[in-house]
Amino acid sequence: MIFRSITRSVSLAAAMSLLPSAFAESVSVQQLQMEKEAVELIGQLEEVARDVQYNSERLHFLGREMKLSKWTHVHHLNQIRELVNDGLRPALTRLAEIQPNLPDWKQKSIDEMLNVAKALAADANSAIMAKNQNSQVSPAMNAEYREMIARVSGHAQDLVKTSEAAGTYAAARLKAAEVGVNVPKH
Repeated sequence: MIFRSITRSVSLAAAMSLLPSAFAESVSVQQLQMEKEAVELIGQLEEVARDVQYNSERLHFLGREMKLSKWTHVHHLNQIRELVNDGLRPALTRLAEIQPNLPDWKQKSIDEMLNVAKALAADANSAIMAKNQNSQVSPAMNAEYREMIARVSGHAQDLVKTSEAAGTYAAARLKAAEVGVNVPKH
């Protein structure tokens, strides 16, 4: 019994000596809230990117149909424009605002998502312009339009993959930090 008591005391003393360094490495409540917000924003990005991908893939597939109504293309292009303006832009703007306060790995992920989103928006705008400039030409015959739609689809796919990976990793790190697991800052 005395052996157990001594063992417990030594174990408790060893654990207590580690506490100050564990607290030093722990993440503040404010930092946890900011990281939680970043996880939510990244989730929004992924969802919007999936919607953009769906619409761009529909346009890419339907772009080969000669008898397809112009309204169908206009509808999907408008959907993409709204998703970029009302979905991607606000989430990315907020992520850029809080980015300096986030861990390095998350900052790099956000930079990558920003770059892909900018390319996606530019190509979506180019697709709309190509469609408008050649409105009399069937989308099936408009090679520039079809190329821009394919690029939008590729960027959307890249944004889905990046945001999904970053979101999954960030959510796991956040969950670990919330339950008290010492998570390295980088």
